[in-house]
Amino acid sequence: MITRRNCLLGLSSLALSAHAQGYPARPIRVLVGFAAGGITDITARQLADVMSPILGQPLVIENKAGAGGNIATAELARAAPDGYTLMLASPGQLVVNPLTQKSTGFDPKTQFTLIGLANTSPFVLVVPANSRFRTAAELVAYGKANPGKLTFASPGIGTTMHIGGEMLNAIAGVQAVHVPYRGGAQSTGDLVAGRVDYMFDSLGAVNGQILGGQLRVLAVTTPKRMTRFPELPAMNEIFPDFELSSWLGVVAPPKVPTDIVVTLSRAMDEAVKNPRFLDVVENRGSVIAERGSAFFAQHLERERQRVERTVVKTGLRLD
Repeated sequence: MITRRNCLLGLSSLALSAHAQGYPARPIRVLVGFAAGGITDITARQLADVMSPILGQPLVIENKAGAGGNIATAELARAAPDGYTLMLASPGQLVVNPLTQKSTGFDPKTQFTLIGLANTSPFVLVVPANSRFRTAAELVAYGKANPGKLTFASPGIGTTMHIGGEMLNAIAGVQAVHVPYRGGAQSTGDLVAGRVDYMFDSLGAVNGQILGGQLRVLAVTTPKRMTRFPELPAMNEIFPDFELSSWLGVVAPPKVPTDIVVTLSRAMDEAVKNPRFLDVVENRGSVIAERGSAFFAQHLERERQRVERTVVKTGLRLD
């Protein structure tokens, strides 16, 4: 009897290849270093939903929250390299934490096998709708002339939003004060209320407030101007090499066999093109990244270099 599931498997060359190799033969764990309900958790569940029929086995999400994602990352580093333990990783886990903490329990350059990026999220520089600042240049000029007077928000120490603010301090010579919150809802709420001056955040996270006229975008942090905001500069037009984005990617323990890496990478390639995954990702302002482990490795190295320059200039430590 031909079932819908069998059809999906039959149509997928990946599934046939995977079964021929004997992998996967049982469910696959996917670690998430943050609590259920957050953007990393939601994306992991969406990705698992579309990858499971391709691989012919369930992908089971396990939330291992704590220490900025380090608990899950350290567990992955210790896991058997058999393809049955994966993690959906964030910039904090593979880039920020290792550069800003004395000990994380893992080395991101040697202890992980990269499978592929799931998506990237462009960032924007936003201010309250009634802010005195109409352009990024005005904000920077005020900050340089008034050290310590500007404040920038983030949903927590060590987040990409925090790094963005510190990056502006380091590159532009601004001495703005970081105001960390316990989550995105609180930081965005206080920004809307005018209790802080500005914030770098993903477009998806603040899209509602932008559309509602509560926040105003001054610049984007993509490599070039965005189609949606053609009149607004990219930050690197003002400060070369100022780029900032969030991303999520699938990683495995070190020394996973090449054939398993290829199987998983091909599964991701197919999954991220699935309309169900595309719709959800694009509706929150994110985009599907270039695929493949080689691009992921290049992307990670560029991210590390940018963040490291900021860390060195500011002496930022999160211990």
